[in-house]
Amino acid sequence: MAERVLVCEDDEHVRELLAYRLETDGYDVVAIDDGEDCWERLEGADELPDGLVLDLMLPGLDGFGILSRLRDHDDLEELPVVMVTGRGLERDVVRGFELGADDYVTKPFSPSEVSARLGRLVR
Repeated sequence: MAERVLVCEDDEHVRELLAYRLETDGYDVVAIDDGEDCWERLEGADELPDGLVLDLMLPGLDGFGILSRLRDHDDLEELPVVMVTGRGLERDVVRGFELGADDYVTKPFSPSEVSARLGRLVR
């Protein structure tokens, strides 16, 4: 059975690119564009995804907010998270890791690299 991955990215082109690469690599992908929707899907999920690919700058609730909530939630604290973002300043990367990101990839990126990094975490 394929690993399930939730991709939360507000840029349509990037979201579609990630979803295509991950699906090509055998993942079952749900791709969404809003931070509040992401949180609601995770918090209320009967079945959790095996991994989350998360942008930082999102409408509704930003990626740092989602990550912080995940790590404070008993059922979600172990969910593997790969941050994929245009925010590559050292303070952003450090904050991402301090909040519990498992990996951090800055844009521009290789979709194959994101898939490989995710695979290391979920397989």
